[in-house]
Amino acid sequence: MPPPHSPPRRWRPAIALLAVAAVARLAQGQSLAPGDGALRADPALASQADAPDPSTSPPPKKKRRKAQASTLPPLQIAPGAQRLGLRGGPPPLTPQATPGPTIAAIPAPPPPRRRPVDERPFDPVGVDVGDIRLFPYVEEDVGFSSNPRSLSTGAKASGFETTEAGLSFLSQWSRDDLHGQLRAGYTDYFNQSAANAPFANGSVGGRLDVTKDASLDAEARFNLTTQTPGSVTLPSGAILGTSARPLVTTFGGTLGGTQSFGDLRLSLHGTLDHTAYQDATLADGSVDKLSSDDFSDFGLKARAAYQASPVVAPFVEADADLRRYDASLDANGFARNSRGGAALAGLELSLSRQLTGEIDAGYGQRHYQDARLSDLRGPMIDAALIWSATPLTTVTLKASSRLADTTTPGVSGAVQRSY
Repeated sequence: MPPPHSPPRRWRPAIALLAVAAVARLAQGQSLAPGDGALRADPALASQADAPDPSTSPPPKKKRRKAQASTLPPLQIAPGAQRLGLRGGPPPLTPQATPGPTIAAIPAPPPPRRRPVDERPFDPVGVDVGDIRLFPYVEEDVGFSSNPRSLSTGAKASGFETTEAGLSFLSQWSRDDLHGQLRAGYTDYFNQSAANAPFANGSVGGRLDVTKDASLDAEARFNLTTQTPGSVTLPSGAILGTSARPLVTTFGGTLGGTQSFGDLRLSLHGTLDHTAYQDATLADGSVDKLSSDDFSDFGLKARAAYQASPVVAPFVEADADLRRYDASLDANGFARNSRGGAALAGLELSLSRQLTGEIDAGYGQRHYQDARLSDLRGPMIDAALIWSATPLTTVTLKASSRLADTTTPGVSGAVQRSY
């Protein structure tokens, strides 16, 4: 009985032939490809066998050639545009003609801007150093004085010349401010050499804009001048030569702030000034110790101004101060420490290119510590006005009043006014 699953007898010769053929192929280096289920034939035959049938397979896709990048032609002016209105070109444009629905209207050119008017065309232009503009100058003045030595009797007139040099500066900032000035000179009297005197003063100030309506400001200043024989701080009989004329120096500063409430502006400032005197030579050759009259002045100033219009702003001001001497008693035994006050009312003017400045008037009083010295009081007028009549003509008006002390025994002082 044959084994199960054995091939039939009639197939056995064919199987044997296939086995012999397979062994022969293996001997020639050919092998069965795994998973093919058939023997690999000759490569050439295999390639022909693997080739798709053109009758049954779709045609192959043609490869696309990359298009070469073509450059655009350069821009050119439209034909005839450069000959608008000329012979051989298009007709000229008519401004009054209404353009068609597909043609844009040509806009009219804007009017030329007017240059701003320079209010001071002849002022010095200055020299810019960074964002600070400097204004140096040298000035020579010639004048006449009816009483160069300020004597009550025996006054002699004399002509004089004054040489002065200075420097001022101003910041060019959009906010805040920094400014200052320094000047010094010498006055020579032709017929009164004893009245010759140097002078100098300067100040540096600044403003810090804290907010739109609030600002802080400060200033440092000094002043150098000389005393004449008629000064209220000199005793009678003092002889002062050209080199012996006593100097008076003052150093001080101001600190404060301003707050605006619409058109109302309130400001409060504190001041501190110290005045020092140089000793003087008397007629008998002795030396008067004027340095014992050095004093310090502490002040407080409040102002309220209302901007009634862009031109004028009325204001009221109240001043108070304490004056303290380095020596409790002067050379004559008087205690000259004092306190004073003043009330003023005035106008701030700002007429562009015409009149600027301020003017005020009021009343001041000073009370002395020594009961033997009566109170010093009197009306006070201050003004600082600049009138620009033309760009080449400027008129300046200055007036000041102050309650000045004196060293004369039994006398409180004097109201000094200058115009």
